[in-house]
Amino acid sequence: METLNKLAGVSDVTSATTSRPKDFPEPPPIPEDDAHNRPSRASLPLNRQPSHKSFRSRRSNSNIAPSARQSQDEARQSHETGSGVSGGEGSEDFEWGPQHPCYPHSNPHCAPDSDESRRTRVIRVKRDWLASGDLYPQYANLYPEILDPWVSDTDFRLLIVALNKRLEAVFSPLTTRAWVDAVLGVVTGFLWDDAGFTGVKIGVKGIERFVEEWNEGKRREGSEVRLVQLRRTGFVSLDFVVPDPGIDVAGEEEED
Repeated sequence: METLNKLAGVSDVTSATTSRPKDFPEPPPIPEDDAHNRPSRASLPLNRQPSHKSFRSRRSNSNIAPSARQSQDEARQSHETGSGVSGGEGSEDFEWGPQHPCYPHSNPHCAPDSDESRRTRVIRVKRDWLASGDLYPQYANLYPEILDPWVSDTDFRLLIVALNKRLEAVFSPLTTRAWVDAVLGVVTGFLWDDAGFTGVKIGVKGIERFVEEWNEGKRREGSEVRLVQLRRTGFVSLDFVVPDPGIDVAGEEEED
């Protein structure tokens, strides 16, 4: 067989293709997981400026509660001295603007001309698409330090972990309940879905009760923070409604 291969020139071709050139570069090393390098906190940058919109809302820095003003001063001092290593590194990764985790958005969950719209802002926690893609919603465990007067770091992370576990159990298509609901939906002509017996609809109601209980607990503590129901935001973001901290985009000053 080897003689026939040599006569046909097969051995020369295979040896030429399998042989490794001496000057062939070594493959690059496999990159490490970036999840461990992601920041866990986001602090307010020092180059942001208050806008007239926040001043008109009558909730400027002079009206903030002492605890809120003190916490913001401490965050600013830690940013200047570099004592908050994780917060400083995280804030450098975000440019100040609507994409910044600490940016106070206008409240879209009320009438635009209402008193609540003038007095409140929304701190938005984005959905973490790297955790599970579009299989089920998962929210980023990145703590915005602007929430410190109303939600502590520990409470925030406990809330994110609890919500992410519930969302995975409800929306994951890889569970036995999801397959059973799919089969029953096809067999009954999707009457099973219309009747509200699926695990997703039952689970969403449970998540809404959990959010209501969390808001009720904050009200009993006297904290002026409210978590918006996830269905209202389309499960794309986690919105915290807080009193206006007196910080806004600097571009609005030029418009006024």
